Amino acid sequence: MTKEEFLKLLRKKESGGISEYENVLLLQVLDKLQERKLSWELAGREEEEVRKRIRSRIGQRIDVKNTKKTFYPSLRIAASLILSISFGFLLYTIYQPDRQVLWEERTTNERQKASITLPDGSRAYLNTNTTLRFPKRFINGKREVELLGEAFFQVVKQNGASFEVNSEGIKTVVLGTAFNVRAHQDSAVKVAVQSGKVAVFHQDSNMMEPGVELLPRQMATANPDVGNFIVEEMDSDSFLDWKAKSISFDMEPFDEVIQRLASIYNYKVELVGKGMDQCQIKATYANGNLFAVLYGLKNLAEFEVENTGERALKITYKKCKI
Repeated sequence: MTKEEFLKLLRKKESGGISEYENVLLLQVLDKLQERKLSWELAGREEEEVRKRIRSRIGQRIDVKNTKKTFYPSLRIAASLILSISFGFLLYTIYQPDRQVLWEERTTNERQKASITLPDGSRAYLNTNTTLRFPKRFINGKREVELLGEAFFQVVKQNGASFEVNSEGIKTVVLGTAFNVRAHQDSAVKVAVQSGKVAVFHQDSNMMEPGVELLPRQMATANPDVGNFIVEEMDSDSFLDWKAKSISFDMEPFDEVIQRLASIYNYKVELVGKGMDQCQIKATYANGNLFAVLYGLKNLAEFEVENTGERALKITYKKCKI
């Protein structure tokens, strides 16, 4: 985002015509300015516009009720301080006592799933083989989590406080929505939206480079070392099959059943054998883990399973039992 684009968004914000996506961008840039991670040379009038908005942003983050007795005078004075930085750009800083951010971590194995309530009331549903890190408390309106694996988020909307998911080099930013992130190591990151809107960026872009905006039933595929995003429409909620309580197959060929299971549990499966397209599977299984479903399938088809690596299997089909 250029300086001119940023100032245009500021004015659009004042007129009340800003979109949710644009508001997320604006809040992120204001935070970068307040943290002195950006420096732009501004004319006097432009500078005053930015100072006014940063003052407003700081005001949103001061909890007067909790700090009135001890810290409010200091905060009030600090919020009015103006520091000169490179290119003569002025911004406000805020004094706060040192606060150590304590992080918590939740991990599921290949046979577990989990449901977690985050400090702001948002919900995270973890798929198997997933790790989620999050602060014990979200401080100063900053809601940020780290994900390795796959999770579905239902985010509570908080005025002026975005929610960020950092996952394998990709940052997903929302204000309040329901979306799914799949971010396994050495794989492309996939972000799919069920409701609301999300913005997806490369993590090292500092919000200055363009990302993509996703609407319901859209999915973005991103590789951390590739600049562009691939956006596609979702015809169904298949990307949420893993979250369902059960998995059903209605006369589906054995090879398609295995391909669907590989997608649900994010496994790479090498499938060999002949005649599997003639083996029609009609069954329903509890959606616990891949190996439990494969065990059940052995009642309908004869096949061997070989572990060939991290989240990789070789399945050799022999014959149909039905």
